[in-house]
Amino acid sequence: MAEDKVMFDPDSEDQLEKERAVCLEKDCHVHKFFLKLQECEKRVKSRTNTAETCAEETSDLMEAVDHCVGATAFKQLQ
Repeated sequence: MAEDKVMFDPDSEDQLEKERAVCLEKDCHVHKFFLKLQECEKRVKSRTNTAETCAEETSDLMEAVDHCVGATAFKQLQ
């Protein structure tokens, strides 16, 4: 990843947290949204006065992560 920022802990005892970390690292679709969020955060932090919040980028990333983990998460429950 571009930064040492850990969004999901791959060493967590929570299986869903682990699956999210795997998706973020290995799914190029999910990683694309993560990079877009990072770009937005850089823009926001570089400005002293902005109305931008990165809410859309955060929502897009979480939707992609949820889609990625959906199949494996429910297999674990069965």
